[in-house]
Amino acid sequence: MIASEAGRSKLVLGTVQLGMPYGIANTAGPPSKEGAFEILDTAFEGGINTFDTASAYGSAEELLGEWIAARTIKKSVYIVSKVTGGSGSIRSLIEQSLQRLHIEQLDGCLLHSSEHLCERDVMDDLQQAKQDGLVGHVGVSIYDEADAQKALDVGMEYVQIPYNVFDQRLERADFFDRATAAGITVFARSPFLQGLLLMDPDAVPPHLSAARQHLEKFIEMSQRHGLSQLEAALLFAHGSRAEHVIFGAESRKQVAGAIGIIQNKTMSVDLIEEIRESFQNVDRSIIDPRLWTKHN
Repeated sequence: MIASEAGRSKLVLGTVQLGMPYGIANTAGPPSKEGAFEILDTAFEGGINTFDTASAYGSAEELLGEWIAARTIKKSVYIVSKVTGGSGSIRSLIEQSLQRLHIEQLDGCLLHSSEHLCERDVMDDLQQAKQDGLVGHVGVSIYDEADAQKALDVGMEYVQIPYNVFDQRLERADFFDRATAAGITVFARSPFLQGLLLMDPDAVPPHLSAARQHLEKFIEMSQRHGLSQLEAALLFAHGSRAEHVIFGAESRKQVAGAIGIIQNKTMSVDLIEEIRESFQNVDRSIIDPRLWTKHN
């Protein structure tokens, strides 16, 4: 189902592809303004009312803001954006994002990097912005297990984590249980691992050749259970305990396809368990895009 808690859709459209080149298999770059509006319209009309963006995503905030203003729907959408601590006053950065987005309040403001969780001035500014009504919830985007624990320790409300077929580290670290106990809302991002999970194994670049065997196994088990790579990858992430799942798209057809999968497809318990058992120890150089390099 598309709906989720507190009126926010469980499926969240990520907007990084709208503002900059993104994804290992993306050769076309960001869409035109018209194409971006088509993507956003398709998402909203399909029941997605929650959008993930960031000041660092090129022109994504501006495009999203122009769309919100053009459709006069600022009271009907939930926007989560990210700011980079250390690049200026947090309040000033939030105000700039709000101006670009044509809204008065962010549903969530996340630190783009967990390194700033230990900076008292950054955390104070973030909390003050919440008290002043510029932000509904404060949070952080994290990559690692240690960062997840840090987010719990400092009382973040929204935590964005990587979660997909190949990357189940935080589930195995009992993060979902601890987040639930702490009242934290979890956003699972990267269900397609920046497009790697959707690739033909023969098209995987040489610097990620170690991923091919895992990808071939994933494709085999998905097909055996009657699902495509796209269907299996999205359903697996959507079936996690995360309250929200962020996915990106390069066309309205892709958005409509994702919505259709959630509405019309199911994943068997057997396949879920097979995936969990088969990909417990995928090397970090594969599951963490920050480590991807064109050099062997």
